[in-house]
Amino acid sequence: MTAYPYTPDDAKKVLEQESQDVKYKASDFFTGFREENLGAIAVDYFVNKQDFPADENYNPKLDPQIEPYSDFYDHFMFSKSAIETTSIINNLKKQAENDYASPWYQLGRVSGAFLDPSTYLLFTKVGQSAKVFGTAFTAEEIAKQVMQPNRPDEYVPFVVAGGYGLPYFINKMAKGNIPASVQQKVVQADKHYHQPKPVSQQIYEDGKFIDPNKRPTVSSAGAAANEDVTKLKLTPKDEFEAERFVKSNLGKFGEDGPWTNIFRTTKANSKTARTMIADILDTPLLKLKNTKKYGFQSTDASIETQLRMREVGNIEAMKGIKEQYLLYVNRVQGKTLKTELGINLHNLSGDFMSLAEFSREVTKTRLNKMQHDVPEVAAAARISDEKVYKPIGKEMQELGIRRLPIERELNFWKGTLDVMIKKGEKTKSFKSKVDGSTSSYSITEIRNKIAKLEERLKYSDRLVEDYINIIYNKSNIDKNKGLFKDIIREDLIKQKKYINEKKLNVLVDDLASHFPFQRFEKTKYTDNIDDLLYERYAFNRPRYARATRARELNLLPETQIKLLDNDFIVGDIFSLMKTYYRQITPDILFTKKYGDPNALGYKYIDEAESMTFPGLYQVAQEYNIKAFKASTKQQKAKIIAERNRVLEDLEAAVELVRGTYGLPADPHAWTSRAMRTFKHYNALTMLTGFFAATADVARVVMTSGIQRGFKTQFEMWADMIANKKVGIFKAGKKEAQSFAEAVDMVTGQRAMLFSDIGDMFGMTSKIEGMMGKAANFNFMYVNLMSRWTEFMKGAASVTIGSRILEDSIKWSKGTLSDKNKTKLAASGIDEQMAKKIAKQAEEHGTKLQFNFMANSAEWTDDAAKQAFGAALNKDINITIVTPGKGDTPLFMNYELASTIVQFKKFAMAATQRMLLRGMQERDMDFLFGSILLMGAGMLVDGVYSEFRFNKDYSKISLTEKLLNAFDRSGLGGIYVDVNRAIEALTDNRIGIRPLLGEGRPYGSSMKSKVGLLGPSASQIYNIFDIMYDVGGNKYNHYTARNVRRLIPFQNVWYLDWLFDDIEKGLR
Repeated sequence: MTAYPYTPDDAKKVLEQESQDVKYKASDFFTGFREENLGAIAVDYFVNKQDFPADENYNPKLDPQIEPYSDFYDHFMFSKSAIETTSIINNLKKQAENDYASPWYQLGRVSGAFLDPSTYLLFTKVGQSAKVFGTAFTAEEIAKQVMQPNRPDEYVPFVVAGGYGLPYFINKMAKGNIPASVQQKVVQADKHYHQPKPVSQQIYEDGKFIDPNKRPTVSSAGAAANEDVTKLKLTPKDEFEAERFVKSNLGKFGEDGPWTNIFRTTKANSKTARTMIADILDTPLLKLKNTKKYGFQSTDASIETQLRMREVGNIEAMKGIKEQYLLYVNRVQGKTLKTELGINLHNLSGDFMSLAEFSREVTKTRLNKMQHDVPEVAAAARISDEKVYKPIGKEMQELGIRRLPIERELNFWKGTLDVMIKKGEKTKSFKSKVDGSTSSYSITEIRNKIAKLEERLKYSDRLVEDYINIIYNKSNIDKNKGLFKDIIREDLIKQKKYINEKKLNVLVDDLASHFPFQRFEKTKYTDNIDDLLYERYAFNRPRYARATRARELNLLPETQIKLLDNDFIVGDIFSLMKTYYRQITPDILFTKKYGDPNALGYKYIDEAESMTFPGLYQVAQEYNIKAFKASTKQQKAKIIAERNRVLEDLEAAVELVRGTYGLPADPHAWTSRAMRTFKHYNALTMLTGFFAATADVARVVMTSGIQRGFKTQFEMWADMIANKKVGIFKAGKKEAQSFAEAVDMVTGQRAMLFSDIGDMFGMTSKIEGMMGKAANFNFMYVNLMSRWTEFMKGAASVTIGSRILEDSIKWSKGTLSDKNKTKLAASGIDEQMAKKIAKQAEEHGTKLQFNFMANSAEWTDDAAKQAFGAALNKDINITIVTPGKGDTPLFMNYELASTIVQFKKFAMAATQRMLLRGMQERDMDFLFGSILLMGAGMLVDGVYSEFRFNKDYSKISLTEKLLNAFDRSGLGGIYVDVNRAIEALTDNRIGIRPLLGEGRPYGSSMKSKVGLLGPSASQIYNIFDIMYDVGGNKYNHYTARNVRRLIPFQNVWYLDWLFDDIEKGLR
């Protein structure tokens, strides 16, 4: 039925109208083109874009203009004013005037779409992939939707379907109806006869390419002693793939992503590179080699793990010196004081030496042949010698680390001199690959260089008994450079070394700018093989520690004491020992592994003859040979590009272990000092303390299993509470400490890693030194993070140690599950090592009801002891999440970036150690542990809500509680921080909370957006906010809160009541 009478005359009129010719305009083509072509839309958007002032009181729902357009309300939802609404209405009217029936209009739209950038992808090999074309096509449509507010949303699903479906149908049509078997044979024949062989993917070992599918009689992985591996007879291709990670199913968001140098290098087309990155840096993830398919091969202890374990000597020395200081204080005062804090409180009047003064006297004693009037000082000096300087110096001497770089440089100059004499050359010029500068040397200058190097070579063979490493105090030298120069001049005269005033000034400036760590100066890569191997490695500034370089200036002990008395050099024995250990130990470990301190692999011959492993030199050589054998320029360029990326990542790994990656060009610059000081200040004012780490408790169960975790911990706590003794806990903690874990009250290492503050830079700056001591005091005695970490690592050691011993015994008896074999293998223990550990555990261990105490100090098999210690050390750091050197993207190690992303290292570490490792295992332990972590997170959130923020926790929705618990559990890793950033930037419109209906109805503050640039930016914003309020006479309770945020310790949870009162007083 119709709404009005419809007569035959009406029908006749309609037919007449339809029969009339419709006139279409050619201009409709351009209208259609402008509405569909991405380029035209972009031009129109940016040229005609209008910015309308926002009206805070405007509500589009109440605007009478919209009433006739109620069906189009979605176009007006984000209008900020009546003027903007009028503009939208005008655009809708203009759009309605278009003649959509015009063939010119339709042709214009089709032409516009055809000329979009995505269309060109269909004509490329890359664009024939549904993923590539579909993504590009969809991205174009999203851009059009953004720039055309009136564009129908219904276009999106059609575009997505067409974008991903079109390449599929095109590929099908291109192939026609040829059977799949025939297609496959044609492709194979084409590859065999026409396409170049993929050299970049061939497996290269010991100077030759090998058949990747050939099965050896004995596995070439060097694991013939492992029965599981021997039975498998893995091919080289299998062993190549075995270095990859077990899938976590997180794809590019996990181990398949490019986030760290470990992830990238593990996918390299070089077995040497894959092995090398694993040998240098620690990874918490499971590798394919650890699984049954590959024979449960072990991931050997990395140099990073060995470096941590070797710190035990330095830690024991620090403890021993402090014990001597306690003995000294108690002897002088006649009182029994047991703690450093107690001593400081009793020494406010300065009646006896402070620990800093005692430490300084120990350094002097080392320079005075271990003699001192105070017996405790002399004893402390001997401890530093026996635990640190003597063993490290002896090992360094045996390896010839002092000789290696000098001999290399000496041979270079001797060879240069021989060539010059033969050719009759008077000078030789070298162009630096670092800064492009040119240096010229005459024959006389080169001979002088050779003479000095030969003298240094003689000195390098001496093991100095009273040696002490020197760290110059630049700020004090700059204040009194004249006196410093006089002391140096006097020393040179005594040693009958005469230099002119100009050279003396250069020497003094060099010493004043001295820094104990040397960063690696990168040179540009070239396609020339010799340029890479020699210019980048052989003729570059050496990276070995400055303390290992036999110095031309060997100051007399009395001169060093004079410099010490004038504060021109650092006198703190703790800082000196720590620096010496961190300088020299990496050199020792790299030399043992690769034959030289730079991990170059110069001494490597081949697997059968060499006692060392292939290094950077061999990786470069492998890629260079592949590039030489490449059939096309494109293939060669691809190989060279990968070589450069892989070498950069491996070099970065070496520098990360040394602690020099990202080191600024001038660590003494005011900008560098300011950033380091700000990071210390942020740690003092922003960190809440150990309560935020409560989730650590659940990690023991998560990593060692539900039953074992609860049983071992229950027995430990029962021993502590019911029997009023801590035998089990003490034994577990002692075991961990023997391998340099659970020592945070000495080192504060985990807290400093969380805060991203180093402990090696503040030695020569009073302000930095004070801030560093304040931060250390905060971690130990105020927010208690170091105490909590030491306790939790000790508790975790009980369970983890028991698991390692019990599983090793089961493996030796053939009763261990495949899952637990994989866990042991990932921790560095294979079947043969498990048998050795089992034997030592049964002979020397103590079996309790649920726990198994190792008593490794009594073990007679050193290899088993070291393997057990490395596994314990590694698993403790996985369980009680402690950031590793390879857990974070490389950019986070640079000075400015580390300031911006301060406090994010824990999130990055949790991503790998909790999320990715759990997703690899995907078992009940991970599931149950996740539930416990969520419970711990909910507990922290509830306490904070009730007692810190004065909120009624019961009124918070269940969804919000779960989201907060997940955030605080650490399960989400860095992705929680990414989500927070997205929510802040989009004013809570996009993110997990808005998606689940928990988005806040208001936008995020400017402060929260500025905070995305890091805690330092947030603090600076606070300062400016306070200044603005005070200057504009707008001081209120918000200003008082900002002032409070600048006060150290204000964020420590149990001190909230105190700072709440302070804040009220500031209002």
